[in-house]
Amino acid sequence: MPTNAPTSQNSRPTRSKGQRRNAQRELHTLSAMTTIDDLIRLVQPPANPVHANGDWAAVEAALGLGLPADFKDLIERYGSGLFVDFIAPLTPFGGRNLLVESARQLLDGERSFRRSNPDKCPYPFHPEPGGLLPWAGVDNGARLCWLTEGEPDSWTVVAWNPRSWYYEAYEVGAVEFLHDLLSGRITTAAFSLEEEDEEEGDESLPAPTFEPTWQ
Repeated sequence: MPTNAPTSQNSRPTRSKGQRRNAQRELHTLSAMTTIDDLIRLVQPPANPVHANGDWAAVEAALGLGLPADFKDLIERYGSGLFVDFIAPLTPFGGRNLLVESARQLLDGERSFRRSNPDKCPYPFHPEPGGLLPWAGVDNGARLCWLTEGEPDSWTVVAWNPRSWYYEAYEVGAVEFLHDLLSGRITTAAFSLEEEDEEEGDESLPAPTFEPTWQ
C-alpha cells in the first residue's frame, strides 16, 4: 500500500495493474489520522460552497442518529458537488436532503434482495442497529457508507457496489477515506478512479479536484 501521498493537485501517482491488485484486500487499516485540513491541502474547496450550511440538529433528528464531526466539516467546506467528477457527498442541505432521502430509501430498496440472497448482504441497513448509512454516491452506482456502530466519530467506511454486491471495509472515517483514495494511498474494488495509459499499460489517478454544483 502506498504510504506517500501527493501534496498538490498536479500530482498523478501511477502504478501497474499488478500493484493495484496487490493493494486491494478485504479490510484496510491506516494508522495516521487524517483531518479536514489535510483534505483541503490536497483538494482546494470552493470559495463559496453550495448547500453547505443548515440545521444539523434537524438532520440528525430525521435520521435518529448523530453524525460524525468530520462529515459536517466536509459538507461545510465543500458543499454540494463532485470530487474528480465521480464522487458526490450527500449534502443534507439545499432543495433536497440527499443524506436523509438516501437513508429512508435504503432498507426498503434492499429488503427483497436480502431476503432472497442473505449471503450477499453481510451488513444490516439503516435504520437497523449498526446498519450501513450512505454518505456519498459514486458515478458508477457504488455507494460510500458508514457502518454506524458505536459513537458517530468512530464510524468507519464501507465501499459498496450494489450492482456486484461487493463490499470493502476500511477502518477510517469519511474525510480520511476521501483523502487517501484521492491521493492513491488506498484503492477499492467497488470502483476505480484510475485511467489507463494505453501506451505504457500503467494506470494513473486523475488530479484531485472538486467541482461544486450550480446554485
